[in-house]
Formats: sequence, C-alpha cells, structure tokens
Amino acid sequence: MMPNKTIYVAEEDLPLLEQAQALAGGNLSAAVARALRRFVAAESARQQGFEEVTVVVGPPGSRRKKRFFGYRLARWQHQHADGDMIEVFSVYRTKGGRYAVHRRIEPNWAMWADPEWWSDPERWNNPKRWHAGRWGASWSLGQWGRKGDATLEVFDTLEELQQHVPPELFEILKEAGQEPPLEDLDI
Repeated sequence: MMPNKTIYVAEEDLPLLEQAQALAGGNLSAAVARALRRFVAAESARQQGFEEVTVVVGPPGSRRKKRFFGYRLARWQHQHADGDMIEVFSVYRTKGGRYAVHRRIEPNWAMWADPEWWSDPERWNNPKRWHAGRWGASWSLGQWGRKGDATLEVFDTLEELQQHVPPELFEILKEAGQEPPLEDLDI
C-alpha cells in the first residue's frame, strides 16, 4: 500500500499545481517528488558552499548549456594568439570534488580603449589604413559579433588539470585549492 500525505495548497497556487500535473503527464505526485528532489539537491549544495553554475559550450552556431554545482576557484584571461580575441578561463571545484575548466574565446573589447590607436591622425586621414594595424579586419561587421569556441573539461585532480591551463593560472589554482569553499561567520 502506498503511503498518503496531505499537502494543503493555497487557492491562488492551484493553477500552478494543475499546470505541473499536466506537464508530468497527469501524475502530480511525480511532479512534486521531482521538484522536491531538485530543491533538496540545490539547497544541500548551497549549505555546503556550492552554487549552481551554468556555462555555455560549443562552437558558434551550436551552443549548449551545461549545469553543475560548484564554486569558482579562479577566473583568468589573456590575449589569444589571434590578437583580436582573449581567452578566458574559469576554474571551478565541483560538488563531486573534481575540477571543471570552462574556457572560452571572445572578442578583446579592451583593445578599443587603446588611446594610441585612436589618436593616430594618419589612421583617420587615410581610408586604406582603416583596416590596417594590429587589429586587422576588426572593423568588419563579422568581428563585432564574433565569438569563439567554448569548452568545459573536467579533471579528477589538480595534477591532471595542470597540462590544460596556462602556468600562471595553475599557480593561482594551487593556492586557491587550499581554501575552504564556505566559512560561516557568527557576526
């Protein structure tokens, strides 16, 4: 025999329950259990110092979202081999004790703040130079919205991760890995 539990619901929440029941194929109990499982997982992770992390991965045109529980150890960026782009690393410690590395390549918008480039009168007086310089075709419309690839790799240990991130970032991660994810303060 199945145990019964009575849940009292405010009248204004009845449409929500009806919608949940419809989405669950008519099984309200399944919808409630699924929502409670998600709530318990998220809340217990949060109480341990983790947060829900959602990252976008894949090449332009076929991006996907991936979600996990973790906390960020470090965020680090440097100029990509393509001078118009930057490579951004975000490294997370996951709830499962692993290391997740989200790497993305995106336009280097900071280069537009270079006063030397903007103050060169020859660049503005000569239309042939409008596309010249270290930024190549950065004036083209394609460049404005261009984004590169984004990946998510997961490693069991810091040593495994070392070969997949720049040495400067690895040094930061060695120190960050020793810190606790959450410190409760009684203040």
